[in-house]
Amino acid sequence: MAKSVYSVVLSDEVVAAVDRLAYREGTSRSRMIERILAQYASCDTPAQRMADVFNQIEQMAALHGQLQLLFNQSDELLQLKSAVPYKYNPTVKYAVELSERIPGCIGELRVTLRSQSAGLLQAINRFYHLWAQLEARTFQDASFLSCRIDAGRYTRTLRRASEDPVQLGSAIAAYIQLMDSSMKAYFNALPNETAALQAAAGIFGQARSGTMQAL
Repeated sequence: MAKSVYSVVLSDEVVAAVDRLAYREGTSRSRMIERILAQYASCDTPAQRMADVFNQIEQMAALHGQLQLLFNQSDELLQLKSAVPYKYNPTVKYAVELSERIPGCIGELRVTLRSQSAGLLQAINRFYHLWAQLEARTFQDASFLSCRIDAGRYTRTLRRASEDPVQLGSAIAAYIQLMDSSMKAYFNALPNETAALQAAAGIFGQARSGTMQAL
């Protein structure tokens, strides 16, 4: 959707109210005004679709209970965090970045765990590789899967399997919840590596139905 610069005259009181809304939503004044006008005029915009996807993820994450929403500075980014059952309860972050730049994709998911512990980084990377293997085995045709594993980070492209923002948000939230539950099962079973792999695979196997196929 093309954008242009327009000059409008607004009262200072209206601008102040818009700025308060924008600050509360973690967005800019221009995006907040566009959102308000689009809702009033019943105009569907990419920004509104992204907001609808994120709202659904937030609602489902709140029900999950183990995922905490982080304040976001961008309309295209939503971040959640969760505690890993390991020494000192390190934090893993799930960042969903939405973009329409990649054909057939809605964006990507980045899962990150930062640590100075070599043992923890080795463990999380083993989990990431296990997760990628489990996903690849789930689909008869896994050619659409695109993921990358770095030191403590797992990045995965998210397919645009639906044009319904609520369905997309639900699928992404369920995916994150499943990954988080599998990760916790994995770390709870350590240092027995065999038991950890089996625990994570067991959680994955119980819930790999339509949600996994949607992304």
